[in-house]
This record gives sequence, structure tokens and C-alpha cells, in this order.
Amino acid sequence: MSQDQLYDLAVGLLAKRDYASGEIRRHLSRQADDQLVQLVMERLLSHHYLDDARLAEREISKQISKLHGVSRIKKELRHKGLDSLVIEQALEDTDVDWFELCLKAKEKKFGSNVATDHTEKAKMVRYLQYRGHSMSVILECIS
Repeated sequence: MSQDQLYDLAVGLLAKRDYASGEIRRHLSRQADDQLVQLVMERLLSHHYLDDARLAEREISKQISKLHGVSRIKKELRHKGLDSLVIEQALEDTDVDWFELCLKAKEKKFGSNVATDHTEKAKMVRYLQYRGHSMSVILECIS
């Protein structure tokens, strides 16, 4: 596959949705050798077709709207192939009260009542951990 064909393939993919640099690199690596992929990646970056920071911001706001916590958001972003430095920077730039987010997730699922017995409390903790909230925030939220 030539460089222009590989570039056209990448632009075609990016026309459908935003991809992280890691995702595009993996996809293109299946089609051509590393040297050709590197040239195409540089060309995409020079044209600003790839922007991991922008993708991270969009993905974080999408995850926040789903009431997911920090660890779940980090996992989703890593799965998309974003660099950990980009993830950390994007999370620092995000102005979110994680306690309020956890409280909203708890109230959406369980209502505003406080857990009375141990099993109900354990059920709330498991649910909020699955959603990616930290244990300290969860314990503060359910008490």
C-alpha cells in the first residue's frame, strides 16, 4: 500500500469519527510497515486531523454525563489509546466536583435515602465502584 493510499484510508476513518493517535496507528499498522505509518501519522498531525487533547476533553464530558468517576474515565480513555499524560492533563483541566457526581449517580439509582442495613450499603458501594468512583468519595456519599 502506498503512502497516499494509507493517508486516504486514515482520512476516511477520521471522517466518520474522531480517533486517538494510538487507535489510528494500530489500524494503519495492520495495512503497512511502521516507517510508512510514521510518515502518514506525521502528515495527519501536521494537518491537525488528530488531536488527542480535544478527543480527551470530549470523551471526558461524555463520561461525566454518564455519571462515571475518575477511574472509569481513565480506563475508557486508555482503552481508546490515549497517552496517560494527555489523560491526566485533561482531567486536571476538567472542573468537576467528583463528590457531587457520585451523589447524583447514587441518587439516580437508589434515591435520596440513606442505607440502613449492611447489604444495601454494600450494594451501593459495589455500584458506585463499578461506575468508577473512588472509595473515599463513595463512603462520604453514602453516609
